[in-house]
Amino acid sequence: MIETKVKKISEKERNTLYERIWEIDLKDKKPGTWWWWFWIFFIENKDNQSKPQQLMVLWSTKNDSKIKCNDLTLKLDNEIKVQKNKSIFNGAAAAWYFDGKRMHEDYILENCDITLSKKPYALVSESKNKTFFCEKNNKFVVQINKGKKEFVFNSEIEANNEFVAPTLTQSNYLNGAFSYKVLRMPRLDFNGVIKSQGKQQGIKGTAYFQQVVVNTPLFPWYWGIFHFRNGSIVSYFNPHIGTAMIKDNLTKALLSNGNLSLKKGIYFFDKKAKKLHLFKKIKIKKQINQKNQPVFKVSGENKDTKISFTVDCYADAFWKFEKKFLGLVKMRLKYNEYPAKITQFNLQNKQGKTLTSLKDLGAGIGNAEHSWGLLA
Repeated sequence: MIETKVKKISEKERNTLYERIWEIDLKDKKPGTWWWWFWIFFIENKDNQSKPQQLMVLWSTKNDSKIKCNDLTLKLDNEIKVQKNKSIFNGAAAAWYFDGKRMHEDYILENCDITLSKKPYALVSESKNKTFFCEKNNKFVVQINKGKKEFVFNSEIEANNEFVAPTLTQSNYLNGAFSYKVLRMPRLDFNGVIKSQGKQQGIKGTAYFQQVVVNTPLFPWYWGIFHFRNGSIVSYFNPHIGTAMIKDNLTKALLSNGNLSLKKGIYFFDKKAKKLHLFKKIKIKKQINQKNQPVFKVSGENKDTKISFTVDCYADAFWKFEKKFLGLVKMRLKYNEYPAKITQFNLQNKQGKTLTSLKDLGAGIGNAEHSWGLLA
């Protein structure tokens, strides 16, 4: 179905998905398997509401002995100690922070031990800059300490809102030789504080969470998640193979320049109508704005409707991964994460009548990704 009402999820299904956040299934452990827990927070900027502060934090481990991330070589012991109600493993904690004016890359990037527990529900990194993620009193709490600066985010779990219910996507390839699982929570409201030098600042905004388990090669991709003021959400995803796998020059690695889509899609949740619009026929075009940041023109259509929107980026955080495949071939994956805003949006029927515009949705804020290279 191309357009549908949001599917209701039972309390039992919801709780089962929440349980999966706090566990590692050793059946997924194969050479190269990657696990990560990823949060991104869009923090209201009173001085410029169209450009919120953003903070991304993730915890990760990979079934490899060594992998380089930016200037840090991560040495991993590949051992996951599963005990009663908890798992302990070696991995990494990482974060970047856009403070509203400047991007702080590698805000946190540390090799560390991580504990994942079910009683209580918590993920804790034993890193120099302490990071913490738990579920408590029907809220997700995320805490990040960077030196003397502390961030605390309290994200509400809306038990009766199917519109932002968690979802699980999973696929197997080549008879189970490769697979991926993605558990998402597309939008959560949060409030919290930033503490620094004896001062405390109240904050609020929206957040996105995903837990990923993947043991397929990481190919180049385009991705974005955007939250609108009226509660609607739009997201797109397009992994692809081709020239983007071998070119370091991002501006030349375009979909139209010799790349073949592995998967592509747009989903748009219309909060007011409580409907989900899905698009598999999509296009992504990249331009450069006056600040030398990307502008992504995203469009798609299905049998009933057409969608188009413009993603205008205003900052970026760069990541570079390197490893030796089979101990011989050096592989690289490079990608940027871009704080961005939606500057144009149009959903229309096939007769050209506008059904939803940016005026209806309100400001659209979020994050876009673009990667190139290849990592197995």
